[in-house]
This record gives sequence, structure tokens and C-alpha cells, in this order.
Amino acid sequence: MQENFDSPEFENKEQDSKKVIVIVVISILLAVNGLLLWQFFDKKTHLEEVNKTLDSTIAERDEISSELKRVKTEYEKISQENAGLQSQLAAKDEEIKSKIDEIQRLVNSGDAAQLKRAKEELAVLRLMNQTYVSQMDSLKAINEKLNVENLSLNQNLSEERGKVQSLSLENTQLANKVAIGSVLRTTNLKVICVRYKSNGREVETNKATSVERFKTCFTILENAVIDRGTKDVYIRILTPDGAVLSTSTETFMYNSQAILYTSKDTFDYDNSQTNLCFYSNKGTGLVKGKYLVEVYSGGNLIASTNLVLK
Repeated sequence: MQENFDSPEFENKEQDSKKVIVIVVISILLAVNGLLLWQFFDKKTHLEEVNKTLDSTIAERDEISSELKRVKTEYEKISQENAGLQSQLAAKDEEIKSKIDEIQRLVNSGDAAQLKRAKEELAVLRLMNQTYVSQMDSLKAINEKLNVENLSLNQNLSEERGKVQSLSLENTQLANKVAIGSVLRTTNLKVICVRYKSNGREVETNKATSVERFKTCFTILENAVIDRGTKDVYIRILTPDGAVLSTSTETFMYNSQAILYTSKDTFDYDNSQTNLCFYSNKGTGLVKGKYLVEVYSGGNLIASTNLVLK
């Protein structure tokens, strides 16, 4: 029997088949759309996470860079303020500089793993910087203490120098006093020109043509400073024209110069007052005028006077 395709029953079956196909297609489309939609949201979520990670990495990098800059600035400030102490911390100084450069290279790489390492190294750098500051403060404290001690030593040195100068002055003054005290002191100096009578008796005269000898008398005062013993006495008689009356060319030292004398004598000194008289020959003929008589002992001029011959 031949099937009738134009019958209502057949048309209903055909419509049902089309509906099924449509439903299947729609289901497939819905499934595909759902899958695409899920993929879209999944990728969106992943993209957002990636963006967050990227933003976090950038923020972390900026934070590390900022912190590194701050630590570097702090270190440079400390170095400038303590330039005089840097030579004592040269090794630590180079170590910090090297660490800063290393962290900067890690930050510049931009890699998350490198940034993590940079963060760890930054923590080490902070500790190094703190240690550096601590050591710098310690050195400053030591230097300040040394400066105080040095100032105290300088003050003590100045005081000691003052004492030495004072003692030196006192010693000089004492030496001068001793030197002055070591000079024989005289009084009552008198020079007499004498001639002799036929019986040998001395007669005083002031006539140049009559003088045969000069008699010089004086008193040595008491002096406990001078050593006891034999003392030399030199007498110089100078003519009106400044020439020294002398019968020889012998000299003695006075003020580092060798000078001619008229006569030389000695006496024993026991530190007590002593009266002395010495004779001097006239030498060549005498002339009228004013004569100068000087008495020396121990390298010092101890007395002098003038006399006039007519």
C-alpha cells in the first residue's frame, strides 16, 4: 500500500520532526553560547587576576624603588654629615654601595621573582644601614671623647708650659741672683801715689814726676755665697790718653776679651770682710792729668776710681 504524504497525519509527523530539530539546534546553540559565555567570564576573571597581579607587581616594584631611594638618601646624608669618619668605615661603606647597586638591578628587571629577592635584599640593606649608623654614632662618641681628652691634655700642657716658663724665669732670676751674689763686693777704694824717702818710708804725692808706685787699697765685704780660697786680683791703671800702664804684655779675660793689666796679686778669702792693699809699678814716665784705676776679680769689675796727677 502506498503511503499518502499529503494526509494530515503525515503533516503532523513532519512538523513534529522539525520541532525536534529546532529544539536540538536551539539546545546546541544554547550550550555553545553557555560555553562561550563561561569561557568569556573565565578569561575575564583570569585577565582581571593577571591585571591585579601586574598592578601588584608594579606597585611592589614602585614601593621597593621608593624604599630603596629613601634608604639610599638616608645613607648619603649620613655619609655627608660624617665625612671625617668615612675613612674608618671604608669597608662597610663599599659594602652598602654594592648592596644598593644590586637591589637597583633587581628592581630594574621587573620580574616578580627578582622583585621578591630585591625585597629580601632591601631588608638586609636596612639592617646594614642601621649597623652603619650605629657604628658611625659610636665613632662620633669616641672622637668626641678623644677631642675632650685632647682639649684637657692641651690645657694641662699649657699649664705645664706655664709652670715650666715660670720655673725657667725663677731659675733665671735665681741664677742672676747667684751670679750677682758670686761677685766680690768692695768698699772704701782708695788709690795713693807714693814716693820713697832715703830711709825707705813711703810718702804720699800727687806730682806726676814724683810718683814711684801706686798703692791701691779697698775692703772686700763679707759674702757667704762665694767659695772660699785663693782669689786673683787684677789692677788696671789707665793714663789720661787711655793707655794701660804695664811693664808686660800679659792679659786676663773680661767679657770674652783679653785685656792688658798693670799688676796682678792674690789673696785668701774666707767669706769674711777683708782689708787689702796692692802695689803697682808706674812703668814709664807719668804725665799730668786724670787717671782711671780699675780693680777686677773673678772676671768682674769690682771697683774703680779716678785720681789726678799734677
